[in-house]
Order: sequence, then structure tokens, then C-alpha cells
Amino acid sequence: MQQPLFDLYSWKTPNGQKVVIALEEAQVPYRYIPIDLPNGMQQSEAFKALSPDGKIPVLVERTQDKCVFFESGAILLRLADAYPVLQGDTPHEKAAAMSWVFWQVGQLGPLAGQFGRFSRIEPGNQQALDHFGEAVHRCFSVLEKQLTHKPFVAGNTITVADIAALPWVASPQSYLQRYGFDWHDHYPAIKRWASQLMLRPSVIKAFEL
Repeated sequence: MQQPLFDLYSWKTPNGQKVVIALEEAQVPYRYIPIDLPNGMQQSEAFKALSPDGKIPVLVERTQDKCVFFESGAILLRLADAYPVLQGDTPHEKAAAMSWVFWQVGQLGPLAGQFGRFSRIEPGNQQALDHFGEAVHRCFSVLEKQLTHKPFVAGNTITVADIAALPWVASPQSYLQRYGFDWHDHYPAIKRWASQLMLRPSVIKAFEL
């Protein structure tokens, strides 16, 4: 049995699931260390020594120097740099993959997060919920256009671009799934893409952890 190359501190959220998918796609041995968010484990001093803002995921390289990466986008780019299978096959795909990772962490993820926040607060704020719902639809329209002419986000192969976006779109733990964001009948290219990726063993494992 191979010794793990990484320690992954994570939990069952879209950002945590991204890194599991990437490690599984790269077939890299790793150790999964759950950080129990509902019970506040992320606020412990031991965890904050790895992740100053108390956020998952954190990836620690099990090397002599034990390099620590926090923020899911940074982790994905580190893994793509180390494992070309996650990068894309051409310079154009590699450039697109990096750009779409930043799009996800800067647009889709935060806006979906705000949609979730205003879906569950009491008393409700319908104006804010409508605003962020429209913003997420704008993101989906951008992603739909990209996927209309490409099988995957960056091109012809799965890359960190797909891995970054999929959990926010289709994970059972995504706010969009949990609070009934209506997208399945409106974005056929995204539906085709997500359905295809959901069959991959890496995604099945990540979503079941």
C-alpha cells in the first residue's frame, strides 16, 4: 500500500469535495482528516495554525518541509501543477482551466453561498434572495454558453475547471441543491455535463464521504 502523499483536512461541502475529486482523478494517495464544521472543529487553534481563517479545505504535503495550502482554488492549482492529468491537453486548455477556476472561486461559489444564506435566514429578505438568485442564473448562463460547444469547461478533457464548478452546481451539499435553485430544465448543456461527471468514481466518492 502506498504511503499518502498528502493530508487533506476537509468536510462534506462543495469546497471540500473539489479537492477529493482532484486527488482521486490524479490517483494520488492521501489521508482524509474530517474537520467537523457543525461542531466547530474549524475554530480550534490547531486547525487555525493550518488555515488562519478557519476554513476548509487544507492540503498538507507530506514532505520534509510539509508545505501547507489553504483555499480550495489554490489547492486545485497546486495539484494541477503537480499532476498534468488535471491541467488540460493544450496550452489553450491549460489557460482556460486556470481562468475558470478563478471564475468559480470569485463568482459562482460566493454568489451561490449568498443565495443559500438568504434562502435560510429568518425573517426572510426576498429582495436579497431575488438579487442573488438572478446573479447565480447569470453565472449559469455563462457556464451554459461555455459548455454548449465543449464537452468540458476548458475543452476536451476534464480539468480542475470542471472539478471546481461541479460541486457547487450538483453536489447534494450545494446550497443550490438544498434550497431548490431551479436550473435543471433551463440549462441543457450544464445538465449534460453534470450528469456525465456524476458517474465518475472520483465524484461518487467525494459526494458520499
